[in-house]
Amino acid sequence: MKNFKITVSYDGRRLAGWQRQAEEAGPTVQGLLETALSRLCDHPVTLHGSGRTDAGVHALGQVASFTTDSARTVAQIIQGSNALLPPEVAVLRAEEAPEDFHARFSALGKRYDYELLTSPTRRPLYHGRAWWLGPGLDWAAVAAALPAFEGEKDFAAFQSVGSEVGSTVRRLHRAALSRSGPETLRLSFIGSGFLRHMVRAMVGLLAETGRGRQSAASIPELIASGDRRRSGPTAPADGLYLAAVFYDADELAGQVAALTGQAADLL
Repeated sequence: MKNFKITVSYDGRRLAGWQRQAEEAGPTVQGLLETALSRLCDHPVTLHGSGRTDAGVHALGQVASFTTDSARTVAQIIQGSNALLPPEVAVLRAEEAPEDFHARFSALGKRYDYELLTSPTRRPLYHGRAWWLGPGLDWAAVAAALPAFEGEKDFAAFQSVGSEVGSTVRRLHRAALSRSGPETLRLSFIGSGFLRHMVRAMVGLLAETGRGRQSAASIPELIASGDRRRSGPTAPADGLYLAAVFYDADELAGQVAALTGQAADLL
């Protein structure tokens, strides 16, 4: 048996998220990939993702793993699966991984990016790809609020109501604001892991901070409260991207350092 690690990108606008669901829920990334890989490998393939993404969320570097006794090569896995997948989903890379590698349980951390459109009027080409906030937000206030999220904390205040997890404690290595284009800004978060809707809830609160409805000074107490009702609206899925999953400690540390430099350039 071979254990394959694949890196996948997808446009989530017309997909029902990562996790395989009932057919009436719409196509999912896991379902599309398993169908393609099963045809390619001539046996049913079960895919393990690094984590779930919701409907509408995009990925630049989602990682998944699967085992097969097929004789397919790495090149055949990439080319063959892409020939069977719709345009919204693509396998970027594939490699044979150690027998004990698991896309979820072997991960050391993840990076999520959230794109924000600041143009005076909405831009149709960004529809479903960025959250249009318009001009006038206090981005210096947003940047000043970001350190409050960093470190090991209980992020229950930013978890979807009704979620079931063993612990809501996560370590956020870095939160940063940077410029991603002439009219776009990017909020980036690198952490050990993320709760469901955690990034979108943090972005929603930061948008309220930029509008002057929430102060940076109040965020530590809000986090400590663990009360989701106090943390404001959840940002839409449109602007959220799973940018990368890290399995190497040096790569993770390098990404954290690079993100710090990008944020400094903005300010």
